[in-house]
Amino acid sequence: MAFTYGNGKVALRIAQTEYGMVRGTEGNNPKFTVFKGIPYAAPPVGDLRWRFPQPHEKWDGVRDCVEFGNACYQFMGKSDDLRDSEDCLYLNVYTPASSVDEMLPVMMFIPGGAFMGGASNRPQYDGEGFCKRGVVVVTINYRTGPLGMLVHRDMEKENPYGSAGNIYYLDQIFALKWVRNNIKNFGGDPDRITLMGHSSGAVAATALACTPLTEGDLAGCIIESAPVTHDMMDPNDGPETSPFWMPKEEAFRRGDMFAEAAGCSSLDELRKLSCEELGAVYRKMPGYLCFFRGVIDGYVFPEDPCDVYISGRHHDIPYLVGGAGDEGALTTTFSRSAVLTREKVQEYSKKFGDKADEFVRFCEGITDTDMAAAMTDANIYRARMFAETQLSNHMRPAYVYCNIRRAPGDFQGAYHGFEHWYVFQTLDRDWRQYAASDYELSNKMAEYWANFVKNGDPNGPELPEWTPYTENSRKSMMFDTSPWMGERKLPVFQQYKLDYFLDKYKDGFRKG
Repeated sequence: MAFTYGNGKVALRIAQTEYGMVRGTEGNNPKFTVFKGIPYAAPPVGDLRWRFPQPHEKWDGVRDCVEFGNACYQFMGKSDDLRDSEDCLYLNVYTPASSVDEMLPVMMFIPGGAFMGGASNRPQYDGEGFCKRGVVVVTINYRTGPLGMLVHRDMEKENPYGSAGNIYYLDQIFALKWVRNNIKNFGGDPDRITLMGHSSGAVAATALACTPLTEGDLAGCIIESAPVTHDMMDPNDGPETSPFWMPKEEAFRRGDMFAEAAGCSSLDELRKLSCEELGAVYRKMPGYLCFFRGVIDGYVFPEDPCDVYISGRHHDIPYLVGGAGDEGALTTTFSRSAVLTREKVQEYSKKFGDKADEFVRFCEGITDTDMAAAMTDANIYRARMFAETQLSNHMRPAYVYCNIRRAPGDFQGAYHGFEHWYVFQTLDRDWRQYAASDYELSNKMAEYWANFVKNGDPNGPELPEWTPYTENSRKSMMFDTSPWMGERKLPVFQQYKLDYFLDKYKDGFRKG
C-alpha cells in the first residue's frame, strides 16, 4: 500500500509477506520506507535451539515493523546500545519503491562479527544511500557463536537430510529464500539479488555462492575482506586443514569437547544452558575464535567450498571483491596464534608440501619486517587469490578494490570495514570529522556499488573507469581521496604464498 506524503509523491508503507502484512516507517528521507525487525523465521529458542530455521507463525492484521529486531547474543562483547537475544532471526528492508510493480534490483547484506556476533542495525549499515540510487536493501541478523556454529552428534537425528551444524549458514540461506519469496511486495526484483558480506559475513557470502542450496538465487556477489581460499590457514592447523570448514567427524570431536567442558551429555542438556553459560564454555575452548567452523555435511556443503572455488564450480555470477589497506593490525589482534613467527616457520612449512624446505630457506632470507608482514594485507592477498582463480578457471574476471583511505583522526588507519561509512553513505553517523573530499569519495563508492548491484558492472557515467582484473591488467580500484586504478603490491611473504598456491592448484583449475 502506497502513501502520499507531499507534492503528490507516494511511498510504499505496507507490504504483504508470506506470514502476514507488515507496516514500515518513513526513512530519514520520507520518500523511502524502512521496515525494521521483520521476522523471517520462527524464534530459534527452547527446543528450536540448534534446529534448522523454521517458518514463522502467520499473524492477523498488520504487524508494525518500526523498530530493529534483536541481534544474536554477542559472544564477543557488546555495546550498551545493542539489544541482543537468542531470538534474533529478523531482517530489515529499505525500499524507495512506491508500488509493488517497480522490480528494482536488490542487495542483501550479511554483516560480519568474527562468527561470534555482529548486527544489521549498526549506524554504518543504513540502506537509504542505496535507495537514492534505486536499490532495495535487505540487512539480516542470524545465529552466531555456539548458537550458530556448534556441532553435536544429536543434531543428525533432529535435522533433516542427516545434516549437523551449519546453522550459521542455514539461517542466511533461509533469509535469502525469504527475500526471493517476498521482495516483490517491497518493489524488488527476486531475480536480481546481489549478495554482499563483510568479514565473517564475506565468508558467508562466498559460501552461499557455492552451495547447491542457492543455485539460481543470486545475480551477483560482493565480498568485502574475507573471500574463502585454502591458503589462509592457521599455523596451528594441519597441512590440509581448511580455514573455515572441517570434516564432520572432526566437528563431532570438537562438539564432544564442548559438551564435556559444559558438563552435558546430550544436546537436550546443552539446551538448558543460558547464552552466558554457553559463552563461558566457548571461551575456554582451545583457539576458541576458530574452534567451531562450517561442516562438510553432505547437504549444505557436499565438499569444502575452498575446493569448489579452486575448481571453478561455484556460481558463475559477477563478483566484486576487495578489502582495506590496514587489515593486518586487526587480524593480528584477533588471531595472535595465527601470526607467523620465526619459531613457527618449521611448523608452518607443512603447508607447502614437498616445497617445505624451500619455504624455510625463503623465510631465512627475509627480514624481520617481512616476517612481521606475514599477516599484513591478508584480505587483500585473498582478494587477489580469488581474482587469480577466476582467471585460471576461465570464468568472468572479478572487479577488485583496495580501500586505502585512512580514517581521519583515528590511529586505526584504513581499518577492517572502514569503507562501509562511505559505501552506505553514512559518514554523518560517525564521530569522525570528514572533509568535503570524503563526501565526494562516498558518492563515488556508493555509485560503484549500486551500479554493480544493478548491472554486475560497477562502471557508470562520470566515474573513473573500473577495469576488471585480467591477465593483461592485474589492477585494483584504489580508494583514497579519490578513486584510481593501480596495483597494490603484496608483501614478499604474501606474494610467495600466491605464487606457490597458484602453482599447487594449477591441475585443479577448469580446462577452458
